[in-house]
Amino acid sequence: MSEEYQEQQIHKLRELGKKYAKAKGELSFLDHNRQILLAKLMKEHMVSSNTGKLDSVASQNREARADQRYVDHIKALSIAVQNEAELSFEMTIVRINFETWKTKMINQMKEAKDYGVKK
Repeated sequence: MSEEYQEQQIHKLRELGKKYAKAKGELSFLDHNRQILLAKLMKEHMVSSNTGKLDSVASQNREARADQRYVDHIKALSIAVQNEAELSFEMTIVRINFETWKTKMINQMKEAKDYGVKK
């Protein structure tokens, strides 16, 4: 039973590790791509559609951040952050459960040794 439980916990950690790595990669991509998208959108808003003149950087920034593509990107980024945090928490729980199990096994072995019980 103990080896089976140990293998199950290690398998869970492996699976969570893969999911966590994917989530972390997506988060990193979206975070870096946010600046690229903002720059592209600011470039699109460089010339005012009302006057035909160059807009200030502040105006470009405001218009770019109000663009629906940027808003959608920020929503995707928030979902990626949430996924990464959830997987990190799940991995922590599995590790805690494994360490608790390991401590119980060690205590049982020590108690058996102290009282002369052979397993």
